[in-house]
Amino acid sequence: MKRSETVKKSEKKLSLLAALAALVAAPLLAASPAAADINADTIDKSIVWVDTSWGASVQVPFKDGTTETYRTTVYAYCTGWFVSDTGHVATAGHCVEADDGLRVSVYSNVIEEQDLTGVKAADVDWPVTIGDPSIKIDQPSGIEGGVLSGKTAITAQLIAKQGFEKGDNALLRIADMKDTPALSIGSEAPKVREKVTSIGFPDLVGSTSDVERQKPSYRSGAVSSRSYSTQGVPRTEIDTDITPGMSGGPSVNDDGQVVGINSAYVYQGAGQANYITDTQTLRDFLTANGVKLAEPAAQSAAPAAAIENPPAATSGPEIPLWMIVTLVGLLLALAVMAVFLTRSMRKQPRPTPAVAVPAAGQVPWIQEPPRPENGPRREDGQPR
Repeated sequence: MKRSETVKKSEKKLSLLAALAALVAAPLLAASPAAADINADTIDKSIVWVDTSWGASVQVPFKDGTTETYRTTVYAYCTGWFVSDTGHVATAGHCVEADDGLRVSVYSNVIEEQDLTGVKAADVDWPVTIGDPSIKIDQPSGIEGGVLSGKTAITAQLIAKQGFEKGDNALLRIADMKDTPALSIGSEAPKVREKVTSIGFPDLVGSTSDVERQKPSYRSGAVSSRSYSTQGVPRTEIDTDITPGMSGGPSVNDDGQVVGINSAYVYQGAGQANYITDTQTLRDFLTANGVKLAEPAAQSAAPAAAIENPPAATSGPEIPLWMIVTLVGLLLALAVMAVFLTRSMRKQPRPTPAVAVPAAGQVPWIQEPPRPENGPRREDGQPR
């Protein structure tokens, strides 16, 4: 059946209204900010190795009353990241602090190096002297475009540190270094069940692959709880598996902003808890030591390796409130008009369909009526 011209005109009007509505809504959609994604290529350039060594001497007593002094060197291998564009590096405090765990490592080294049998490092309390740490910063050659990638390790200065119970943050600085790719820090701590990604160089990966071509590992999980140290310092428990070597690396949110430093994994029996430092404690620690924090920047979806100097992030156009109200009102008016036209279209009578007329010899109702065989007849004998 041929379609009605009225239907065609109504559909044209509805199409025009839909087009106008799309044009009106376009500025609102364009003004809506898009969620940023973690750009691993950009973050990789900020991640560095932090290799710390301590010279130590131990007085070992013997049963005959004599003592012997032995010297040894202990090492700690951690992760760090640039927190400013002037060579400042953040890492975990325990990575550069001579704590009780380091003393046990000193005893263990001496026992092994001197082949002292029948002695366990955890059971002795020998007099020990531990020197100041020597800290080296470098990057594996696998990080393309890194300022230290594949270069000789550079000595870093220890600016400040906090022990595990006091926050577990540390600040280093490479003197006379500029344009280092700093990561921004979030404005608040992540909430329970919020997604986080912990980044660092696991020792296990480095020991089972070409360590010079190693890239940082990204391990995603979520916040398990918020707790406090014995000193009352807040910290965040996560269900991400932080293993040795990843300490000192950053944990970031979905926007790629740092929400804490990989702090420690505490295990007892079959159980294990993983912690990152508190966001605000980290911010306070850095600013108190003169660090100008990097501003958050929208990360491009394109690989950073293809963009050496990415353009500065620009915010979307600001739309006045009165304009938004006007646009919303116009959209509502267009919607009402569309409904009205649709109902009007349904109420209009449909055109009567044309009926084909059969040929003259086939018209069924033009027939000689049947003559009754019985009934009254005329005088000439024919039926009436």
